[in-house]
Amino acid sequence: MDPKVKGKISSIIQEISVITRELEDISNGINHEFKGIGSNYSSASLRETAQNYRNISNELRKI
Repeated sequence: MDPKVKGKISSIIQEISVITRELEDISNGINHEFKGIGSNYSSASLRETAQNYRNISNELRKI
């Protein structure tokens, strides 16, 4: 694989990791700061989105 392409993929993977951590932090903050049905749904949705980003990152690592 072209080193430039490999570098770009690596950069994307790193950015995905940052986004994933931010989504998890927001999800945890919602769980601790807010109570109620809406907060549980929002937090779960953010965790699911973070997992989707992790899955994408894992697929990119296979390239």
